[in-house]
Parts: sequence; C-alpha cells; structure tokens
Amino acid sequence: MQRVDPVSAYPPASSRTIEQWLDPDLGSRYSAEFGTRLREIADARAGVAAMWAAFLSLGLSAVLFALVMLAVTARVDATVPWMIAGAAVAAVSALFLRRVRRWMPRPGASVASRGPGDLRGGLWAAGAILVALNALFAISVLTTGDFGPILFVDLGTVLLLASAFIVPPAIIGRSRETLRRQAAKDPRLLATLERERLTWTPRPGTSMFGPL
Repeated sequence: MQRVDPVSAYPPASSRTIEQWLDPDLGSRYSAEFGTRLREIADARAGVAAMWAAFLSLGLSAVLFALVMLAVTARVDATVPWMIAGAAVAAVSALFLRRVRRWMPRPGASVASRGPGDLRGGLWAAGAILVALNALFAISVLTTGDFGPILFVDLGTVLLLASAFIVPPAIIGRSRETLRRQAAKDPRLLATLERERLTWTPRPGTSMFGPL
C-alpha cells in the first residue's frame, strides 16, 4: 500500500531521504529551537544518556576518592566498601548507558533537565560552587594553617561537581551532533531512523520530521 502523507504546510518526511534529513547543512537553515522529530529523538536520547553518564561518573568518583583515602589513611575497612559500591554503580550505569544507543524515544517523549544545557554553563556553575565553598573554608584554613582537610573536601567536591554539573551538560549540549555521528557509524540505528521516517506523522510541536 502506498503511503499518503497528511496535508501540511511543511515538507513531509518522504520529501527527503534519512541521510538528507541528517545533513548538518540542512539543519543549519532552521533555528535551533525549531522542533522536529529527529531533534526530539536526539534530545531525549541525550537526556537519558546524560543521567546514566552522571551515575557512571559518580561511581567512578567514589572509587577514586576511596583509593586516595586508602593511600593516605591505610584504613581498608572504611574505604573498600566505598570502592565496591562505586564500582557496582559504575557497572550498572555503563550497562544502561550502552542500552541507550539502541533506544528510540516514542513521539512526544521528553526528558526534563534542570541543570545547565551545555558544557560551558556546567563549568561556570561548578566553578562558582567550588569558589563559594572554598571561600567559606578560607577563614578556618588561615586560622589553623591546616590545608589537609580542605584538600580532601575539594577533591570530593570536584568529583561530585563533575558528575552533576559537567558530564550531563557536555552530553546534552551535543545531543544532535551525537545522534548524527552514531547514525553514520551504526547501520542498525540508521535503519531504525529510516523506519521512523516512513511511519512518522506530524504532531503538535513537531511539524516536520527533520532536519536534525
């Protein structure tokens, strides 16, 4: 049966091939805020990937911090449980992060993000928090002259801020470039996007299938 595209003021999904819809030159002709199905897919996938990447970073950070504490204090009983827990979180997160590559969000799906939307914003937010925290400790450090505790606090804070404010925005800010790159390297993903193109119909907020 021949597909009949619904009447719309915008070009139908069948007006271009999936490769043409993914073309960055075509995407540059439309504003970044213009909603399309491909952009919806990219943003939703990046939102979920950012969440699992944050957990992965958090798990690895726990392992790293525990290793530093072990090297300094030699307290196995206080650090090994942190290593085990961190490694478990990292392993589970890596598994789910890998599954995101095969995930196709349903039409209308969105993943809310309350933090910075790109790497630059994440770096500014993390830097501001770190500076503010060190300012609070400055008087105590200058009074006692003991820099040891603040160094441990800074290490833990940097690792935590990286997981929460740097890793997710770095992924979300490059959502569309990532989908384009993955589709170019993964024939299965490209085939899935092609099936999406053949079955997609306009919805409120997404009047066009592409561009990306």
